[in-house]
Amino acid sequence: MIVGGVAVGPAVAGDAASRPSAGCPRVAVDADANTGWVQTARVYLRIREHPTTRSRVLGSLPPCAVVAVAGSQAGQRIDNTRTWYRLEGREGWVSGAYARILRPVLTS
Repeated sequence: MIVGGVAVGPAVAGDAASRPSAGCPRVAVDADANTGWVQTARVYLRIREHPTTRSRVLGSLPPCAVVAVAGSQAGQRIDNTRTWYRLEGREGWVSGAYARILRPVLTS
């Protein structure tokens, strides 16, 4: 799927290791949508089964991906945040330490 000119979908690489979205292209999302949106950092970001790095890896997102999120909740602390985002339309969570909010999501 392509959102804002950025490919969105699973990939197969490692953990994020840079600040959220540093150097990623700025994108706009549909302001009328009821879904929240985030943009990942400039690294491959692992999708986890639960909001913790100890849970199973389900896949990953490519650098600078723009993805729909269904909600957020507190999970394992990474850097200075405990926020994790539940992906919309697929199973899994990504850490808020490596995602920039484009459109806010509801807290679940």
